[in-house]
Amino acid sequence: MDSLESTSDKFLFQEIKKGNIKAFNRLFETHWDGLYQAAYKVLLSEDMAKDAVQEVFFDLWLRKLQLEVENIPGFLYKAVRNQSLKQLKKNAPLQIHEDKFKGLLVNNTEEQLDLIDLKTKLDEKLGALSPREREIFEMSRYQNLSNKEIANHLNLSQRTVEWYLYQVVKELKTALTVSVLVILSYLFY
Repeated sequence: MDSLESTSDKFLFQEIKKGNIKAFNRLFETHWDGLYQAAYKVLLSEDMAKDAVQEVFFDLWLRKLQLEVENIPGFLYKAVRNQSLKQLKKNAPLQIHEDKFKGLLVNNTEEQLDLIDLKTKLDEKLGALSPREREIFEMSRYQNLSNKEIANHLNLSQRTVEWYLYQVVKELKTALTVSVLVILSYLFY
């Protein structure tokens, strides 16, 4: 299958079940904007909305063989809505302490050591990334380039850059969650 431009969502989903990454990318590109807008209306955050949509597509890919879906757009919109509500619920406690983070100064040695430990773990995780993942992450986070600028520089699609960033951030979140919780417990309790 060379061209997926005019194929139906149902056909694309059947191809995805066969492991066709081109069909997956086409479905992603077809529905990205609408799903992003739906997530943004709930979350009021560009980053969180992108995360919600990417999480839905990531889950779709992982569970492609178990899913039986007739109405693909309906399924995707409902999944994005549920993911957005899940993110809202999960992040609500962090909003309470947002003002505390803004004025945060590290004053004692124990907190400084925790932050050094966190930085060390972050550096280790970044070192374990593939060269492409690390390059995209550093261009985004350290050079403050937009996804479009990164895509142009590396001759990739913007969606591919977003996918790489999503994967890296998800990996880092998982790896660093325990360390962050330890630091937060020192700061707020």
